[in-house]
Amino acid sequence: MSAFRGQLPARALLVDVPLVGEVEARRRVVETWQSGAALFDLPTGAWLLEFDQAVAVRAELAAGLVLVETGGVLHPHGTSVEGAQPGDVLVPTAGTTTRLSRAALPRVDRSSWLDLTDLRIEPLAALDRAVVAAATPAPWQPPPPAPDLRAVAAVGPPPRRTRRLRSAATRSRRRRRLPDTLVAKIVAAIVGYGLAALVAAPHPTLVLALGTGLFWVINSMLARSTAGAAGGGGQSGRGRSSGGWWDALLARLVRASSAVRLARNAQHRYVRRLTAAFERRDWDRALRAAIAVGGPGGRPTLRLPRPRTGDLVPHPQLPGAAGVPFDVGAQQHLRTLYRRAATELDRAGRVAESAFVLADLLDLPAEAVALLERHRRYQLAATLAEGRELDPGMAVRLWWRAGDRDRALLVARTRGAFAAAVERLARVDAAAARQLRAEWVRARQAADDHLGAVEAAWPDDTLRPLVVTNIQAGMALGGPTAGHLLAHLVTWRPSSTSVSTAIALLDGRDKELAPAQRGFVAALAGLRCTDRATDRRLCTAALRLLVRDPAGGPGPDAGERWRFAGRLRDRADRLAAADLPPLPASGIAGPDTPVDISAAGEPGQLPIHDAVLLSGRAILTAHGDFGVRLIGLDGQTRASWDVPAHQLVVADHGANVLLVARRGSACTVRGLDLSTRRLRPTVAIRAHRVLPSYDGALLTVVDDDGIAFVDLSADVPRVAWRELDSDVAVLDIARSPTSLAALLRITGQPGSDADHTEVWRWDLPGLMLRTRRPAELDGLASVVLLASSALITTSRDEATDTYRVKENYAAARTVAAEPTLLTGGTMSAVRIDRPTDTTVEIGGSHLRVVFPAAAGAIGMRHHADTLTVWEENGRLVVVDLTRRQAVARLRTRL
Repeated sequence: MSAFRGQLPARALLVDVPLVGEVEARRRVVETWQSGAALFDLPTGAWLLEFDQAVAVRAELAAGLVLVETGGVLHPHGTSVEGAQPGDVLVPTAGTTTRLSRAALPRVDRSSWLDLTDLRIEPLAALDRAVVAAATPAPWQPPPPAPDLRAVAAVGPPPRRTRRLRSAATRSRRRRRLPDTLVAKIVAAIVGYGLAALVAAPHPTLVLALGTGLFWVINSMLARSTAGAAGGGGQSGRGRSSGGWWDALLARLVRASSAVRLARNAQHRYVRRLTAAFERRDWDRALRAAIAVGGPGGRPTLRLPRPRTGDLVPHPQLPGAAGVPFDVGAQQHLRTLYRRAATELDRAGRVAESAFVLADLLDLPAEAVALLERHRRYQLAATLAEGRELDPGMAVRLWWRAGDRDRALLVARTRGAFAAAVERLARVDAAAARQLRAEWVRARQAADDHLGAVEAAWPDDTLRPLVVTNIQAGMALGGPTAGHLLAHLVTWRPSSTSVSTAIALLDGRDKELAPAQRGFVAALAGLRCTDRATDRRLCTAALRLLVRDPAGGPGPDAGERWRFAGRLRDRADRLAAADLPPLPASGIAGPDTPVDISAAGEPGQLPIHDAVLLSGRAILTAHGDFGVRLIGLDGQTRASWDVPAHQLVVADHGANVLLVARRGSACTVRGLDLSTRRLRPTVAIRAHRVLPSYDGALLTVVDDDGIAFVDLSADVPRVAWRELDSDVAVLDIARSPTSLAALLRITGQPGSDADHTEVWRWDLPGLMLRTRRPAELDGLASVVLLASSALITTSRDEATDTYRVKENYAAARTVAAEPTLLTGGTMSAVRIDRPTDTTVEIGGSHLRVVFPAAAGAIGMRHHADTLTVWEENGRLVVVDLTRRQAVARLRTRL
């Protein structure tokens, strides 16, 4: 009787179809079905309903005969398993026990159970727009020049006599000197024929021929140098001579000889004349003749610059120029002189000229921006801040206060500067800061970043109603984001429905709820409910979860779990918290414990080009020209799209994915909204490489001109920002939500005869270049780059025929077989092929994913504390990095 009464851990149910009939058997299967279950057909006509894990059932009320599992063998309770092998099923039949192999049992086709004859098929018209090419935006332009007042006032040009007098007055202030071309010819003749006379003195004919040749060579070099100086001295605003390499060489020779005294005397005379002009308050002449002493200098030159022309305003961009090599005393004197001039110009109300002294002469653009903002010259201040690449938040705030909101929003989206700009703007204009925060919310909504929109709006109570739809859409996605958003909703509007939903989530024991539970607990620790009784109830339930399920907290780190528990305990019910036991150990294998995870034995039926686990509950797979599928952790297909896709570009927030189909050097990109499961219009992009993640708005690609950031949230996609140029080759590139790193081969650098490689790293989303360091690649067999800018390398030891693998900053290790490096953004792995199997060793985690031998190409992706590893023949493994265990081991099916 023990086999037919009482509660048993059912691993499978045996439904006797010939006895109860197929209709009743179908009803029982449908009512008992659970996620991850499978239905098999037995030779006796009965059905075997196998569950993914043991389910507690009452044997006398079950839909069929309860089978339990012992050592991998399914059998009725109380039946001996002697002689059975793992994977066998023991079926009682007519007083005997039949042993069957689960691997040989065919599956029951349940698709025929659905009657679709009464359903009407309605054809749908395509609503997608035509393919839109990503247009390259025009380069940055300075503010428009001052208007022509004569044209505005309808005043004609000045008379010829007036123009002649003005031109004569301008020429009289300049020092007369010989034309540069004549000076160049004289110098070329002296140097050329002098060198020829020294070399071939006994042979006059040879002296004449050699001298003539040297004359033409030196004259052409001097002519190019003179042309460069003339072209760069007018509007540069830098006050440095733009001499070429000949001037630099001549300056070094003079400084190394006794002629340096002549050069210093000329410089001292220039400094005395300039000082006299500043002391006379002849600002126009002094500022036009002043030499910049701040910032990086160019090539040294002895040529003093020509006076500036044009307006004396700070320039947003300064072209490179040569620098006059003043001694330390002269530089300090000029700095003091310029500082005093800036102060006096500010007091006199000549704000633009004072800012010019700070920004162009002293290279202090931040002080110049502060001065302009103090005098409400927001347009010029914003132009200077953006052109000199100061803090993006400052540029956004200044553009907003200048009234150019489109430019402010463009800079904020491109440089990720909303948060800093709102904080700065709130100090001076609360109303404007609220408006900018609202635009921040709309930008996050346009990028389908539901959690980002909620967090942007949450500090302002008046903006929270704008994100109610984001809370609902984010909760529908599941995973940590759903728990995070539910915590915001229940603490803001604690209705009976939302509170009961939150309590049910915290009390749930389903493993699929674990990601949402972790997100809810992490958010609840930093939020407070408007109702104190509800807050106490929620914190008590969350504290019970941490005690009941050690792995259900925010993470495996013991210190972090204790901090969360401490915050919750202070707000929970005192008596309930006192009765709870202390937090147990996490029960998760430590990072130093080796863990092996095996993939499916049989290959899949569809090739896999890319895959990612989304929201902890579903896996999105790209199958090339076979389309895209969304499958559950049980392997069942939940949705499919007949769209070619060879790569998935996942948004950092996980709410949308870009489907990339490669067609030679071009690729087509289609957005997939995972909340509505709708496809967006197609965008055509020409790029050598598309990075596998983006922030939901800016897609990072590598093309012929360097690194481009394509704004997909705009009405017409366009390149919003660029880094590098065509002279720099991108060898490898990696991205994470907070960092972008690139391995570059740089050519054509001044002073360098050979190409060299460097690693550059930018902070995201601000796109601020943080580090540049050289990288030596000689002698390496292979190299990959991580988003943290760390290099993973392999090299071969010819003597021992072994390979050395260097991962991050750890000690190198030796492997016998040739390794293949894999990378997934922030994580790396090493593939090692052996005769018996193929292993993927995850760097720094002691995790190994084992595939059958002779596996195809293998890829990996790290996203939201999960690692997805796939093999092109259709095998797929998903690992929860927090719990260090497999979430799914699947093979693709048609």
